[in-house]
Amino acid sequence: MTTETPKPAAIFPDLEGKIVLITGAGRGIGRAIAEEFAQQKSHLMLVDLDPRVEQTAAEIASAYGTTVNFRLASVTDSARVKEVVEETIEPYDKQLHVLVNNAGITRDGIAMRMSDEDWNAVIATNLTGAHNFCKAAIRYLRKANGAVINISSISGLIGNVGQTNYCAAKGGLIAYTKALAAEYPGVRCTAICPGFIKTDMTARMPSDVLKFVVARTKQRRAGEPWEVGQAVVRAAAAYGNSYSPCGVVLVAGGMELGGG
Repeated sequence: MTTETPKPAAIFPDLEGKIVLITGAGRGIGRAIAEEFAQQKSHLMLVDLDPRVEQTAAEIASAYGTTVNFRLASVTDSARVKEVVEETIEPYDKQLHVLVNNAGITRDGIAMRMSDEDWNAVIATNLTGAHNFCKAAIRYLRKANGAVINISSISGLIGNVGQTNYCAAKGGLIAYTKALAAEYPGVRCTAICPGFIKTDMTARMPSDVLKFVVARTKQRRAGEPWEVGQAVVRAAAAYGNSYSPCGVVLVAGGMELGGG
């Protein structure tokens, strides 16, 4: 868990100057995604409920020399989502090129003991929240022949004990991404499925659980947030994706999909 993985770099010229909206961008994987787009000199709108997104935006703008704005918003508030999309595109002649739906929460519990509140909150944030942004942004993305990248999870493919709500939402997001691609063939749609990634949440897991999960990966290590970020940038770029209207991309170190 302590071994550092060398970070490669790649530049996709078609992303320079493009307008990119990222939800759940205040920290963790969302921040890593934002940093990877900033490296491409994209113009960013970072959306989060966490006030720390303001500091994140300032730090990324300073480090990479690109325009980074932010908004505080809940992805579950469809009216506010529409406002954020309009505020994102207004300075750029109504242009939007990439939407990254990363916002998500967990509220774990065994299915038969899960409260309605915990079920509904996870579905609303992780699945309906992505739909809210897609609905508000798709007309602009279609005009730009842009990209939607939805951050799902390997949990949406294999299932996890105590996470029926999370697995249902992430599995639903994969299906949603495929359906969106069918409806809007000019928009490149990708569902990114991270596996076990180093975040604040995983850092709090018991050591025996950490060892068990890492042992299930072929690379025998946890992933870095920037590895998810680079997969997102690669999916957003036109290079290599001109004839790939929809993809499901695993960033999971070769974790087995057999279940459990």
